[in-house]
Amino acid sequence: MSASSDNDLLIPPSLAAEILAAAAVEHRPAAALVRDALERYLAGRRAVAEGQPARRTPAEAAARMRELRKGNTLPAGVTIRDLIRHGRA
Repeated sequence: MSASSDNDLLIPPSLAAEILAAAAVEHRPAAALVRDALERYLAGRRAVAEGQPARRTPAEAAARMRELRKGNTLPAGVTIRDLIRHGRA
């Protein structure tokens, strides 16, 4: 296998340093960080190839958030201010 083969995956030193720094901040092995990033990237490419949008539009994301928060209410008589005060006690 020659050094210019597509099977040789090389990470430029500046990028490797950035990966190592990010891994240290996240307290994760650098290999796990790179693997997760590549899996997300390839999943997005597969979604696009299948005709699905890789990401939600802002309007779709907002609609999804509104859907997820349905049913999340405070008990009767409890306010946000009560929760803040309780957190400070």
